[in-house]
Amino acid sequence: MSQNTPTPEPAPDIVDWAHFNSGEAELHPLYPLFYPRSVAVVGASPRGGYGLSVINGLRMIGFTGAIYPVNPNYDTIAELQAYPEIGAIPEAVDAVAIAVPSPAVPGVVAQAIDAGANGGVVFGSGFAEAGAEGRALQADLRALCSGRFPLIGPNCLGVASYLGRAALWGIPNAMEREAGSVGLVSQSGNMALTLMAASRGLRLAHAASTGNQAVVDAVDVMSFYLAEPGVRVIAAVLEGLAGIERFRRVAARAAERDVPIVVLKLGRSEKASRAAVAHTGSLTGADELYDALFRQYGVVRVDDLDELIETAKLLAGDRPPAGARLGVFASSGGECGLVSDLAAASGVELPELPPETRGDLLRLLPPFANPHNPLDLTAAGWGSREINAGVGSMLAALPTIDIVAFIADNTRNSGSLAATRWDQMIAGLADAREQTDKPVAVINTIPDVSHELADELAARNLIHLAGIRTAIRAIGHAGHYAQWRVRGRALQAAVSVDSARRATALELPSAGSGGVSETASKDLLQLYGIPVPPGGLAGSLAEALELANEVGYPVVLKIEADGLHHKTEVGGVALGISSDDQLRAEYAALLGRVSAHAPAARIRGVRVERMASGLIELIVGGRNDPAFGPVVVAGLGGVLAEALQDVSTRLAPIDADEARTMLGELRGATLLGPFRGRPAINIDAVADIIVRVSQLLVELPEIQELDLNPVLADAEGCIAVDGLVVV
Repeated sequence: MSQNTPTPEPAPDIVDWAHFNSGEAELHPLYPLFYPRSVAVVGASPRGGYGLSVINGLRMIGFTGAIYPVNPNYDTIAELQAYPEIGAIPEAVDAVAIAVPSPAVPGVVAQAIDAGANGGVVFGSGFAEAGAEGRALQADLRALCSGRFPLIGPNCLGVASYLGRAALWGIPNAMEREAGSVGLVSQSGNMALTLMAASRGLRLAHAASTGNQAVVDAVDVMSFYLAEPGVRVIAAVLEGLAGIERFRRVAARAAERDVPIVVLKLGRSEKASRAAVAHTGSLTGADELYDALFRQYGVVRVDDLDELIETAKLLAGDRPPAGARLGVFASSGGECGLVSDLAAASGVELPELPPETRGDLLRLLPPFANPHNPLDLTAAGWGSREINAGVGSMLAALPTIDIVAFIADNTRNSGSLAATRWDQMIAGLADAREQTDKPVAVINTIPDVSHELADELAARNLIHLAGIRTAIRAIGHAGHYAQWRVRGRALQAAVSVDSARRATALELPSAGSGGVSETASKDLLQLYGIPVPPGGLAGSLAEALELANEVGYPVVLKIEADGLHHKTEVGGVALGISSDDQLRAEYAALLGRVSAHAPAARIRGVRVERMASGLIELIVGGRNDPAFGPVVVAGLGGVLAEALQDVSTRLAPIDADEARTMLGELRGATLLGPFRGRPAINIDAVADIIVRVSQLLVELPEIQELDLNPVLADAEGCIAVDGLVVV
């Protein structure tokens, strides 16, 4: 099977999104693939291959339904009666596993449809990942199935249901596992296989490898998982999403059901291929938009498979943490120092212990102990049930703690739990768990973990996290998800399109006009209530003088020329002009600089504006992305906007609360508040501009890019000093 999965194409909806009841799994089109009563295996052979593997996997996982091998060359396969074709099977099967060469696949699918089968899996390669001929074959397959036959693949490993005890899975590893509550979907078959076989306690309800996604894609699988009452967490390995809007609907439903989605999105190094005119265009590449999408919908994005495993385990427990405030202890100061170093970078808090708790701890620990958080138990804590139970209970009782963890190691070379007295410490931690409703965890410093330890912790309902950096990251993710839930923010602000305003706006810049002049851009901004300095375009020195006296000195002069979007680069801006005489001199000097630096520019005039001031320069804007739709951006701006890269991004529409959250996410957010005697800027005024830009981009999909840079903000309000619209 080729693992060179192509970029997914938009899949046709297999779900009636308007009417589908997400609480009834049996009604979902994918239900027969995860809970089949009967399976036909087309291409099965006693000589091996995917077909025989499927039969073996069904037996290993405990499938109790009928299995029908299909191959005209054999009477029996794997001690089962074989059939020459699907139509010869004495019943309409629920699911069909297709293990034949790619040219034969459409014919088999057609037979399955005619025979009344409810869905299928195609394992083999030779489709869209294999060139033009393969793409044509996949298009034919897609057209054949569309709207009537849910098909997983091709170029995939299939589906495995631990809850349903059924598997249409091409490599029957890890079939004999206890069912859990995590629904796994992966566009990479090998990564799905790795996660299924991992001995780290990730207990799966179902697993699916979607491959080329000709018909059913990862979003469809997620929608099925959300209909499953036994699925608490969705874990996904994604290379890309073809249907962003469909994912938004699934993510919104997941938030409503409180089912976290944990995603390993591959391709962080991907760069946007288009050339951007506006600053905000270059600041919103594909990966930044995925980050915005996930952040906005509470989707947890992780960096590797280890992080995916530990985060999903933590969130799937019966006591997911209510925040990222950790109370942690160890029998060594080294581990305490390490967790202190790692916590802040992952957003994990280590609250100080109150004096009364420190006093209680000193009565339990040796007199030379120094009770803080992280807490070094000293060597006296090792192997002590009493100390581990007491410390765990005291930390869990604090209202400032969300999760309690003990850090230590029991590796495959450490010896038995009894020999190392781990059994006593585990018993103590289990005692502490009985005294609280908060999660109690054991963190291995390194991911080398003995199976005996992992099994015993699972038996005691203690969370086991392997690798201290990964564990701290997982706690941070779980805490951030809990905090996102508490905020209770609307996932998509309601926006009504003002038809009259839209019609007026479309008359300002013509479609396909490229970079719109600053004057036309600011007319558009004013139409949406975005404050700009008073001023206008002068075609001569006399008109410039007239405008300057009309708006009042001091003024600024800015060149307007076709194709010239970043005026400062050609000396096309003159600031702080306070008199007619100064304006005459600066007007001539500005035209001279522009002519020297951009001799080909066709100058339309010089814009004269009342000079504005502020405490800080921001950038607000966005673009309409072909895949993600309208995107809004806000951050630190000015001429260093692209150099600083300090922006926050959201998919529009957004409300004022979300806009304020965006500003709080900036690395330079401290500069927006009181700073070294300077007052805080008016955050509400900036948030209002962000919301208005969001409305503009939603209402005018014709706008490709939009820049307000700089937006000058102070304690009184803010104003968009410069504006660029690209149509």
